[in-house]
Amino acid sequence: MRIPRLASLVCAALVLIYALATADEAKPVAVPLKSFSFDAPKGKEDLLKYEEGEDKLCFYINGKGEAKFDVPKDGDGDYEIVIKASGDKALKEGAKFKVAVDGKACGKETETSDGDPKEYKFATSLKAGEHKLTIEFTNDAYKENEYDRNLYVHGVTLKKVK
Repeated sequence: MRIPRLASLVCAALVLIYALATADEAKPVAVPLKSFSFDAPKGKEDLLKYEEGEDKLCFYINGKGEAKFDVPKDGDGDYEIVIKASGDKALKEGAKFKVAVDGKACGKETETSDGDPKEYKFATSLKAGEHKLTIEFTNDAYKENEYDRNLYVHGVTLKKVK
């Protein structure tokens, strides 16, 4: 059975409308985790690092990880920074972290929940050009053979908000 010509034209028009409507939808841009650098105290470089085998940032002590990223020349606007993170709980408290761009805080200090990694969202406005993203672990706690609170970052993406 043949589909009438009008019906196929309507279908083609709907596909085109959908394609046009989603064409300029902002796609998230991943900030590669291996691009982060750390300023760890001498002798403690292994306690703030990118773990290549597991593709995650590991914060075993309080500290900052920083990465540069670019906003295209036509990219001025509002953005959502999505940090996929998890943590080891200690003393009934999850790992806490702060996010900043170019030294300006994005949102409030955030506590990870127990279990699998979750996405935490932070709003910011950005202008075209190079920027520096900072993730800071703020509440380390450790007592040998008793507890050890740590932060793990599994992904970082930026998405322009319309």
